[in-house]
Amino acid sequence: MGWRVPDIMTDHVEQIKSRLDIVEVISGYLKLQKTGANYKARCPFHNEKTPSFHISTERQIWHCFGCSKGGDMFSFVQEIEGVDFPESLKILAHKAGVALEEFHPGTQERRDAKSKLYDICELASRFFEKQLLQSPTGQQALVYLRERGLADETIKQFRLGFAPDDWHALGEFLTGRGYATQEIINAGLAVAKEERHYDRFRSRITFPIADVNGRVVGFSGRVFSAKGAAPSGEQASEEEMGAKYINTPQTAIYDKGRILYGLDKAKMAVKQTNRCVLVEGNMDVVMSHQGGVAHAVAASGTALTPWQLRLLGRYPTTLDCCFDADQAGAQATRRGIGLALSQNFQVNMVPMSDKECKDPADYVQRYGMKWQEVASQAMPVIDFYFTRARSTMNPAAVADKKLLIATLAPLINRLVSRVERSHWVSQLAAFLRVKEEAVQADLAVAKDDLQVYEEREEPEAVTAATEGATVLAPAPTDIFSEALLSIVMKNPTLFRNEVASVDATLLDPTVAAMLKRLAMREEPVTNIDALIRDSAPEDRMRLEFANLRAQEEFGDMNDMELRTEFHKVANRVKQRSLLARLTELEFDIKQAEAANDKARMAGLVSQFVKLTEALATVHNA
Repeated sequence: MGWRVPDIMTDHVEQIKSRLDIVEVISGYLKLQKTGANYKARCPFHNEKTPSFHISTERQIWHCFGCSKGGDMFSFVQEIEGVDFPESLKILAHKAGVALEEFHPGTQERRDAKSKLYDICELASRFFEKQLLQSPTGQQALVYLRERGLADETIKQFRLGFAPDDWHALGEFLTGRGYATQEIINAGLAVAKEERHYDRFRSRITFPIADVNGRVVGFSGRVFSAKGAAPSGEQASEEEMGAKYINTPQTAIYDKGRILYGLDKAKMAVKQTNRCVLVEGNMDVVMSHQGGVAHAVAASGTALTPWQLRLLGRYPTTLDCCFDADQAGAQATRRGIGLALSQNFQVNMVPMSDKECKDPADYVQRYGMKWQEVASQAMPVIDFYFTRARSTMNPAAVADKKLLIATLAPLINRLVSRVERSHWVSQLAAFLRVKEEAVQADLAVAKDDLQVYEEREEPEAVTAATEGATVLAPAPTDIFSEALLSIVMKNPTLFRNEVASVDATLLDPTVAAMLKRLAMREEPVTNIDALIRDSAPEDRMRLEFANLRAQEEFGDMNDMELRTEFHKVANRVKQRSLLARLTELEFDIKQAEAANDKARMAGLVSQFVKLTEALATVHNA
């Protein structure tokens, strides 16, 4: 059983809504245009030229008629900032000047512990930044970064720093600020060994790793110079002493499989371009941003994980990967790409063809802003692997044919789009000079060497912070069902008979049920506010959206015009159904013809003729 939403949390939400206007909130992110009593803008969540994003000042809601997203001011902040509800509550509370109190008993201690970890990491980042600029060895590291092509502004933007060649410098600084040694260890900044402890990062250039909200949660440290001798009785592991990069281990606030380096800085550019460039390392991210590709992120030394893809799923559907030749061929990389394909991402590869540059950092150092042009030349991922394999194989050799199928099958089989899968079957058949049926058969039985992560994530606990506190956008429905609901919402009483005449099986099931409930009401609908308030909780926001659309698109229509519009849309629903059935019959007729089944073909042709006549009747109506 889930938590009941506490009254104190509801009070916070209502306080914020009473002090803030949704137009004020959204205008901080979008350029709004007034249209009568409402406002509109180009939707930030999908590409469009004509504004379909509408805001109702009266209802204090927003809705995009293009992508079907919508909700209140809290859900807008969640979407635009890529945060969960508690974070949107904090953002809007700060804007409204509302002081938040703890609303879930029993979590105070955990929150305090996590808050301390965030504070420790933030202080450590400032400490490292100061060391880079002011300490003698740090200034040598600064010279090195400049020689690598980094501008001072970029160094400042990404908060690069330097961990001094000292076993206790950071620890002593943090304990001097009142933090316990165990808290510093819990933050991943100190290593405990027997009864001793020492700083994890020493003589390293530091890259702070932030979560999507910009809070420092960990670090990656690049070795800069040889380590000094260990103090008496203290030994560090070979990995910690000599690895080129070391990273913060898993902590209560840092999980590398759930973090994308640079996403906090890239998220607005990702939204604007509807693309995300995935590179290998921290320097690649930093230099990419300096080179004009501000939508670049890195997977923090891991292959793509389901949780990282969920983060990206809030933003683009296009993922442009840029890896060196060895990394692109690595099994872990292919697994991550396979996972992205299966989650319906459009995945491309950015080819690095310059032999002098092994990665984006090298390219930006050498060519600067030309990196934008290279990053824009991404090619579909299967095309990339197809081209690579084709360049080294003999299409006449049976072994090479089998190898090509084995290489591409796991990727093709993960494509969500049937049309896209069919395209690659045709391409392979043409190249290998075999029938498409043979390729399809081999793809069906090919070994899946990209068996990716099983979902081992524990289900998130349902808390008062996430359950029912704000209404998020409902799942999108089809455009005809949405249109019918909006027309009926303009004047529900007018459409009792019309609703009953529409075949409910042809509509979105949820909308069909809502229309039926509206038509069955005994009392005439005279108050839209009361209608929405008295509806089932899961229906209210969808009715709000329908009401907003009714105002925007059908506001000036009289009853006769509304009825005409209703029947137009209802006819389009019938047409869609008839066209879909005719398409199915075409395939059935071809199959019967290929099988020389004359009796079945005659019956199918008769059905086809009847449906064609029915379609003509609906069209004329």
